[in-house]
Amino acid sequence: MALRSKLVNGGHPRKEPGGARGRRVVSKEPIHEQILPHIRRDLVLNRWAPGERLPEMELCDEFGVSRTPMRDVLKILEVEGLVELVPHVGAVVTQMDPPDLAEKIEVLSGLEQIAAMKVARVQPQFALKEISRLQRAMSQAARDSQVSKYYQLNDEFHRAIVVGADNNTLSKLHENVMWHVSRARNHANEREPLTPRAAEHHAAIVEKIMRGDAEGAGRAMREHLHEVAENVLAKFGNLAAANSSGLLPEAM
Repeated sequence: MALRSKLVNGGHPRKEPGGARGRRVVSKEPIHEQILPHIRRDLVLNRWAPGERLPEMELCDEFGVSRTPMRDVLKILEVEGLVELVPHVGAVVTQMDPPDLAEKIEVLSGLEQIAAMKVARVQPQFALKEISRLQRAMSQAARDSQVSKYYQLNDEFHRAIVVGADNNTLSKLHENVMWHVSRARNHANEREPLTPRAAEHHAAIVEKIMRGDAEGAGRAMREHLHEVAENVLAKFGNLAAANSSGLLPEAM
């Protein structure tokens, strides 16, 4: 019998022999809340394409659970907008709608500007250390052309700034919007070459934050996310529409 991978060390899977992916198992209640972050992450990383049906029974086997907690997970993912529960079909991955994506990027830009300005103004030491560490790691990943690692660190970098702002409402709003933007960006950057210049905007954000320049930090974040929006929406063929509607965050 194949051995299962068990979640240890704060929820990170420990791989054991048995199968290409192995099984991921949870041991504490409620089960669906432990499974949810892993399936959500797989969706953000585009394990399944838009319009593809999630293999419910295969996922049950992968996590070693019954269909009841798995269906609870799928219901939550539907509320979050990552899947749609279709009668007689199952959970289907939602399409990436360009106008909706442009709106989410606009909201994300506003939230991250607020966070960057507050962190620059308050100077929380734990956040400053983490932001600096992640920026250095991103630069190294860019130099080494480690695309997957770079974009994982990128998500952690932006999240560290938001968490550093110490505002639960802001953090929750950002987390939900970020899942959708990250999913689209991962899709757009799947075959995008990575160069050291990719980390330059992040260096500018860090510099302004460390100097306590709140206005400058907000401006640097806005300029960075303007470029992100241009890149992602151009890949979806909707850049002109987003520009004309004023949905793109302005770079000033």
